[in-house]
Amino acid sequence: MNIVVCVKRVPDPEAPASLYKVDEASQRLVPARSVPWLTSTYDESALEAALQLKDAHGGTVTLLSLAADDVTEWLQEVLATGADEAVLVQDAALAAGDGFAVATTLAAAIRKLGPVDLVLCGRQASDTDAGIVGPALAELLGLPSVAVARRIALENGTLRVERALDDGYEVLAVEPPAVLAVTSELYQLRYATMPNIMAASMKEIPIWTASD
Repeated sequence: MNIVVCVKRVPDPEAPASLYKVDEASQRLVPARSVPWLTSTYDESALEAALQLKDAHGGTVTLLSLAADDVTEWLQEVLATGADEAVLVQDAALAAGDGFAVATTLAAAIRKLGPVDLVLCGRQASDTDAGIVGPALAELLGLPSVAVARRIALENGTLRVERALDDGYEVLAVEPPAVLAVTSELYQLRYATMPNIMAASMKEIPIWTASD
């Protein structure tokens, strides 16, 4: 399977509120310099789901991220968990948009990457908790979508997706390609290994802009 995983770098959601202030001009929260930046928790779960599918069925896992700054060093760290490639869309104007704008940008990047079998993202970002990007991506790409996917398997070419509910879960059969927004109950991202760390450090990460 050729899988694209959308990942986002966010300020540590466990940092105390006292380390944030509100920028009056942009009406956005601004973290203090002491706040560490991490991979969004649900995106880590989406990546682990992709890596498990790759382990079972082969294929490739490509990371895709949108950011205002050059975060290639962070992407290389994420690559070291076992993903094959990564692409960064670096554009301050695009990254400043809302969830629908982000989804529009990511959808354009996925089309540029070429045919894919599966697009995975977290059920929501750890900083905004909006949960917009996954369903919006599916709409823009014209693909079936399942949100709050807690487990994903591939059986005879069909995706078997367990979707979490308040009182349990339901099982859906989804024909790929599809977009799935993954929750964190059953997927915890594996640790990077030394061979993967070495391999990731030597990989070039292409940087695309709005014109690309």
